[in-house]
Amino acid sequence: MNIVKIEVNGLDITVLAEKIDNLTNALTGRVTETTATAPEEKLLTRTETAQMLGVTKPTIIDWGKKGILKCYRIGNRVRYKQSEVMETLTSTKVQ
Repeated sequence: MNIVKIEVNGLDITVLAEKIDNLTNALTGRVTETTATAPEEKLLTRTETAQMLGVTKPTIIDWGKKGILKCYRIGNRVRYKQSEVMETLTSTKVQ
């Protein structure tokens, strides 16, 4: 993390305002780059996952226990990453 120091002693108010604007613009640019490169992952509930796959909720629970679908516990809730569900669909072999 870079440390930015602004010396206030002896600065004119307009120079100080310009330095703050430059710092704000630099920080805003970094935040925009970070959010642009990291797309948000959609988390699905068991019901949404079951509807997406066309199966029942007990089947989704069973697949989670067997490791067919990777699930994530958030408190007392269970969620599935949409990208991982789609990946499971494309990588699962039919017997």
